[in-house]
Amino acid sequence: MTGDLKDFKQYSNPDDDPNGDWKMSDPSARSGSESTNFEIVNPYTGKKDLPPKGRYWAFSKFTMEKWIEEGKFVFKKSHEENERGFFIKKYVKELRSKNKQVDSLFGIDNAYMNQTATKYIRDDIFKGEDMFTSPKPLEFIKKLILYTSQSDSTVLDFFAGSATTADAVMQLNAEDGGHRKFIMVQLPEPTFTTNSDGKEVPTKGGKAAYDAGFRSIDEISRERIRRAAAKIKADNELTLPADFDGSFKHYRVVKPTKQLLLEIEDFDPQGTALFNDMLNSYASDALGVAGGATGAQTILTTWLAKDGYAFDTETKNIDLAGYRATLVNDNRLYLINPGWGAKNTEALLNQLGTYQLDVQAVVLFGYSFNIAELRELENGLKQVDRHISLIKRY
Repeated sequence: MTGDLKDFKQYSNPDDDPNGDWKMSDPSARSGSESTNFEIVNPYTGKKDLPPKGRYWAFSKFTMEKWIEEGKFVFKKSHEENERGFFIKKYVKELRSKNKQVDSLFGIDNAYMNQTATKYIRDDIFKGEDMFTSPKPLEFIKKLILYTSQSDSTVLDFFAGSATTADAVMQLNAEDGGHRKFIMVQLPEPTFTTNSDGKEVPTKGGKAAYDAGFRSIDEISRERIRRAAAKIKADNELTLPADFDGSFKHYRVVKPTKQLLLEIEDFDPQGTALFNDMLNSYASDALGVAGGATGAQTILTTWLAKDGYAFDTETKNIDLAGYRATLVNDNRLYLINPGWGAKNTEALLNQLGTYQLDVQAVVLFGYSFNIAELRELENGLKQVDRHISLIKRY
């Protein structure tokens, strides 16, 4: 920890700077490049300053010129020949926003012990069941997040386990009104094994979870988040920020079944009989997972991830003569559902022609379109007065 964080007595505000207390600081650094080795001219004395020998300016020329205009640089009206003619202000508020002074995390505080974490999950979350033998202490994770992130950061935990990280993020948001988000990653590790005779046997350490109905670790993770959110809302009913959420979306990575792949290989793009079947093959039920997602929802979520969109990207439903399309970022249109016809092409072209829609790309699920519909759409998009990419996926 630097002395700047421990002692602010060196800072003052003799010129009533609206940014608050500051102290003189050296704008040079030991490392850099030729691009940070330029002259700075003192407007009072005309002296040209270069970085000291063996050092470089710590900031780009653009940044330093910007800070000179803003008054963060202070030029001396007179100085000795071998003395630098300026210095940079280092503000207390910069230190406090970029560096949070970390106190002792362990000491004698039982809040940071695994025993406390185990008791919290057993007594407050799962009401008497020891689901995990060594969960991470909630207060410890809260401290780590508080000291290493901002109030709107996204916190990623690749090994979610009992989802303590998600609980900590929600608790911090409830305490300070932050808008942190979390991404929890957890393999569906079973809480049981299956004997040769087909009998299920709980794994070592997994009996309590298995007996409680949890067949995999990720199920416990999700249930912890639900219960923790409910507890936070109940415990902070009068003080909880109005925009506190506490909800989450659950995504699974699922391989298509062998039967689905065979259907794709045998599919006749001229026909229509399998349109709905092909789409429904991607629904949660058909893929053998919980969640109730339709085939269109599964495909859209997969494509959004493929196209680089965040999981929480907002989408809009667009009506095209009774056909429901999905608009993302106002510039990409997804056509996934079957039922597209000439009237829908006409509706889309009308909205493009009048700039009600100004998309750069149209992405469609090829199995939902027959050859005639697809050709008509392709020809229509070519008549629009700007280039619109048509992306066909199967």
